[in-house]
Amino acid sequence: MKSDADLKKKYLDALASLEAGEARWEKFENVLKLLVGRLCLAARGRDPRLDGELRKLSDLVRRQPEAHDIEAALEPLSRAIAALDQMQAADPASASPAGASPGTAPTPAPAPARAAPQAPADTARAGAAPSSAPTPAPPVSAIDTDTERDARIQASIVAMLTRLSALPELRSALAELSERSLGELSPDELADGMERIARLLGEQRSDLQREKQELEEMLRQLDSRLEEVASFLAGEAANQKSAQDSSQQLNLMVLDEVHELNTDVQRASDIAELRVRVRVRLEAINTHLQDFRAREAQRHSTQSDRTGRLRVRIAELEQESRQLQENLQEEQRLAMIDALTGIPNRAAYDDRIEHEFAAWQRQGTPVSILAWDIDRFKTINDAYGHRAGDKVLRVIGQHLAQHVRGTDFVARYGGEEFVMILVGTTAEQAMSTADKIRTGIAQIGFHFRNKPVTVTASCGITSFHEGDSPDEVFDRADRALYRAKDAGRNCCVIM
Repeated sequence: MKSDADLKKKYLDALASLEAGEARWEKFENVLKLLVGRLCLAARGRDPRLDGELRKLSDLVRRQPEAHDIEAALEPLSRAIAALDQMQAADPASASPAGASPGTAPTPAPAPARAAPQAPADTARAGAAPSSAPTPAPPVSAIDTDTERDARIQASIVAMLTRLSALPELRSALAELSERSLGELSPDELADGMERIARLLGEQRSDLQREKQELEEMLRQLDSRLEEVASFLAGEAANQKSAQDSSQQLNLMVLDEVHELNTDVQRASDIAELRVRVRVRLEAINTHLQDFRAREAQRHSTQSDRTGRLRVRIAELEQESRQLQENLQEEQRLAMIDALTGIPNRAAYDDRIEHEFAAWQRQGTPVSILAWDIDRFKTINDAYGHRAGDKVLRVIGQHLAQHVRGTDFVARYGGEEFVMILVGTTAEQAMSTADKIRTGIAQIGFHFRNKPVTVTASCGITSFHEGDSPDEVFDRADRALYRAKDAGRNCCVIM
């Protein structure tokens, strides 16, 4: 029973972990909703039609929308943005809000501390200032105000993306937004990126809810089995008590008959009467024994049935436990595998580097870290699409995995970046290995749209040094990788 209790505790701990993960995803979802609301507020005031769609979207995210609801709201919003772009291209003045000069972005009302006297609205629209009024201070520049607002929005988005980057599942989507500053992204590119991140968050939350439901169902089944075991044990205790009572009852009956027989012997006047009395007492004792054996046989039969049923239940529980353990191990294995490339992911690297670092501290065996990055990967995505980029990641990931020893390790660190751990290898030895791998990558025959495309990779190499930490070692390898990029790419650099 101790193993059942331990198993139940493990599952309760796993359920608590899932609930914590679900709370974390819910917090991220709330941050995204807040961001969408602020972006909607920041974009208002440019066009009545666009304002209406932004209000609808802002109202929608305050509720608990499904993905299809958001997708349905994005289409009319995109049309409103396209119509505004066309109006601005045809006549910049027509797209400006009332009271704004042509080509000037709308200016929010200045704060009271910075307010300056302004001309009456009618006179201002007529283009004439009252001669008797004092000359007003220059208003805050609309461009400066827009710049400040954009800076605040950008800072909010960067802060949110920084927090989200801690999740390995989102690093690929975040890498595309991080390659350029947010100011260089078009509204459509930023919206597409944020939509993709929101969709990934929703998928992660759905997976957590599904796993939570599976664990809850498993716990219900486990509770049911444990209740059956507890019921059997309670019945077994009652059965033993019944057997003790039956034995005591037989003992008392036999003692009573023996006492009566002794009395009859003393009272009997002749042998014939004594024989009759003895025979009667012996028959009574025999009857008591037969009743006792019948009760014991019935009790043993019932106990055997209960024990048989319990054995079946225990066998079923053991089978379910083994299956669940296998499922959990498979889930843990999959959680450490990058779904796109099929090689270990960032979480697996974090575990492995801690293990190798501890072994290096104990034994002093050289360990080298290699940081890989696909050269001009964004150009591939832009020119041939994300499917082509995914194919490149898969092929190169498998190529890296096939060219390391069983004692070594390779993982996709995030985006188009990979990392290797070469155990028992100095940085100079790692350079020789890396050059062979780099040459092999350049010789892979990629074809996109029936055109041959050469894909190359750069590598930064370092090894553990005295006083290092795992993070410091990786940072040094990453700096070496940037040196390789600066040196013209398709090369390896040791630091």
